[in-house]
Amino acid sequence: MARVDVHSAKGSFRTPIVLASGPAGFGCDLARALDFRRIGALTTKTITHEPREGNPQPRIVDAPCGALNSIGLENPGVARFRSEVMPKIRALPTARIVSIAGRSADEVGKVAGALEGEPGVDWLELNLSCPNVRGETVADRPDAVSEYVRAVRAASSRPLLAKLSAGGGLVALADAALRAGADGLTLVNAVRGLRIDVETGKALLARATGGLCGPAILPIALAAVYEARRAFPEAFLVGTGGVVTARDAVEMLCAGANLVGVGFGVMADPAAVFGLAEGLERWLDARGVADVAEVVGAAHRGGWRVP
Repeated sequence: MARVDVHSAKGSFRTPIVLASGPAGFGCDLARALDFRRIGALTTKTITHEPREGNPQPRIVDAPCGALNSIGLENPGVARFRSEVMPKIRALPTARIVSIAGRSADEVGKVAGALEGEPGVDWLELNLSCPNVRGETVADRPDAVSEYVRAVRAASSRPLLAKLSAGGGLVALADAALRAGADGLTLVNAVRGLRIDVETGKALLARATGGLCGPAILPIALAAVYEARRAFPEAFLVGTGGVVTARDAVEMLCAGANLVGVGFGVMADPAAVFGLAEGLERWLDARGVADVAEVVGAAHRGGWRVP
């Protein structure tokens, strides 16, 4: 069988398939039915310093080739996360990436600091680009990205991913994050979108716009990962957005991702997501590729040579 384990200077992963922040929650419900040894890591729901109730209902609607969501960073706050949730997450047989966010650089620094001594936190992911919180998306200005990353870096020694959105200026934003101390990038967050009830003329989501996820955004995510890999050949990249099959995962790896995040797929069919690593192994074996590392960034090298 082909090797699918992933290694970096900051840590190793059993497979390149990781659960993206959001749909998998904190993983505890999924763990009752599915084997977490089949994935590389769980990325938790985003944690903030104080608890948040999230946006009003309705906050999830169908969309062509995906869904629109407007959850609004609902979470119990970092204190309850540490006391009530983290002990359960620590028991999961996989790596753990804790997603964090805040209304200011000072706040994300506090969250990161609170998690610094917490056992079982393998990586942090700084959510700079949630499209579902009013006035809080900071990932559209390099100076703001740098400020937030530096605040987390000052408070924590954990390996750090900066989660950015697709769009113009990605290279400048990624450069700001990496220069400020991020160990890698997660690309991309959900894409802002809207659906309207044609019978009433009103937006279907209570907050009007939401984040589009699912197969519809796969080409957007691929382009972002490809652009980032071209600009930063040595960066550690988590490519996420629209991946639901092993072939999708291979595309993301070819674009330059080291790890592949799956979000919408968890809502569509959690069992299928937990089988993606095996599907990736079969795909590689069928083509005589011995190690998944041969595929990473292949699109930048004109493909890979198959015996």
